[in-house]
Amino acid sequence: MAPHTKPVDNVLRALRIAVLGLCTALALSGCVKRGGNVPYAPADFGPPDIAQAAEVAYDMPLGPLDLLTVKVFRVPELSGDYQVDAKGMLDMPLLGEVSVRDKTPQAFSKELERLYAEKYLRDPQISIRVLASNNNSVTLEGGVQAPGIYQLPGRTNLLGAIALGRGIAAQDANPKRVVVFRKRDGKTMAAAFDLIAIRRGEMDNPDIYPGDVVVVDSSQVRPVYRDLIMSLPIVSIFLAL
Repeated sequence: MAPHTKPVDNVLRALRIAVLGLCTALALSGCVKRGGNVPYAPADFGPPDIAQAAEVAYDMPLGPLDLLTVKVFRVPELSGDYQVDAKGMLDMPLLGEVSVRDKTPQAFSKELERLYAEKYLRDPQISIRVLASNNNSVTLEGGVQAPGIYQLPGRTNLLGAIALGRGIAAQDANPKRVVVFRKRDGKTMAAAFDLIAIRRGEMDNPDIYPGDVVVVDSSQVRPVYRDLIMSLPIVSIFLAL
């Protein structure tokens, strides 16, 4: 059997190279299209909307991944903190999924009042507060030691933001797949970054702005973020194995 070992190894090596080349081609083609795969360090992933003040943010349209507090007057069972999913839907008790897209918080509260009044409540009074509109905070999710919402100490880059959450979790976090979600032009945008490449000086260390959500891929990532993270180019998943 020994004489056949080297040819088999050569074939396997050639197959690996071919697969890697195919994955790279798919990744590059995916990064060019918008709205599909989350691109790595795109050149046009600039600052968020200029209007960052909380009172202005309340008048901006809601969108995917927004964090909301819904208060239904005298009905605590329906009140609570909710997060819009990646498709712009909010899963509300009794109602199920309700779209928030292109609605201001005030307009969405009126929509909920109408829907609850149709079947469940008499003259409901509902208020919406946008938790993610804090003027100087960043949200850290997934594979960091201490996920949560943190006050930005001033101008902060991605590595600095990760440090606020006490660094990458040692167990199953993937530092090669970190996604930053950001509001621009009333829409939620996303860009992926490789922390290892940043530390090596191979990729820019991007600035992090108030209202950003930074998600480090891991088994702890909530489904609302995992749906988007898993749409990263196939080569990033292949190389991370």
